[in-house]
Amino acid sequence: MESPEQPQATTERRQASQGYVRFIVPALVAVFILILVLQNLTAIWRFHFFFWWLSLRAWVMVILLLALGLLIGLAISAYLRRRKRQQLKRRANGV
Repeated sequence: MESPEQPQATTERRQASQGYVRFIVPALVAVFILILVLQNLTAIWRFHFFFWWLSLRAWVMVILLLALGLLIGLAISAYLRRRKRQQLKRRANGV
């Protein structure tokens, strides 16, 4: 008959595969960003906002826009986590 250790082995394998995903996904994102930067090494982009304008190399602009997007995503994520935490506290208090 089967031993009770078999489900544990599959659980350990799932945890190990999730550990690899933590490294593979950021590596793929880094490779994608590197490809974007290498494609835009020589181009110069001009950015207009009202009466201001900014002329930068395309790779610098790509990195700045990625950083801005990351900061906005982190801010939204923190806001949603805080809101959910407050809702759970209200439910626990019965309000």
